[in-house]
Amino acid sequence: MSGLEEYLYALDWNNNTSVAVIALISYEYILQFDKEVTFVWQRQWSAMSCLYLVVRYLGIILAMNSSICT
Repeated sequence: MSGLEEYLYALDWNNNTSVAVIALISYEYILQFDKEVTFVWQRQWSAMSCLYLVVRYLGIILAMNSSICT
């Protein structure tokens, strides 16, 4: 296998892995959404509620952005 073929194979494997990981994380978000609504969205807003939402959704947004842009 030449250097270019190895590079393309590694790039394809990396892209497929990224898609699989994003799909699993998205699936987990969908499964937990009803609990999130109950315990976060229906409560009084606090700094911890905001921090939870930033940490939870910023990670998936950054992961999707990095997989799309590369």
